[in-house]
Amino acid sequence: MIREVLLFHADRPDGDRPSVVRLGVDRESASRVMRKVSDADPEFSLHETHVLFAALSSTPIIIPSEEAFHERIGFYRENAFALAVGLVNATGGVSDKGANPPETA
Repeated sequence: MIREVLLFHADRPDGDRPSVVRLGVDRESASRVMRKVSDADPEFSLHETHVLFAALSSTPIIIPSEEAFHERIGFYRENAFALAVGLVNATGGVSDKGANPPETA
């Protein structure tokens, strides 16, 4: 599912600026994270985990119809939200060592 939501964002024709707003990265960076998802044993930085979270939580908003979401992504919208929550919960048990401090807006 993660690969599919990242592919959805990478394929959007609206350019890099909307991608940065949705995911925090441009489309090429989203594509790099997507390729990393396909690795046998991927490890993600905190920033990459944010990209995964943002893709999982924003795709159901962009595709608000349950049927259209399922047809495009292959999973149900609640699965995307549950996986996003799981990512946040999983990061709670990981050390902050090497985490980049957030940029101020």
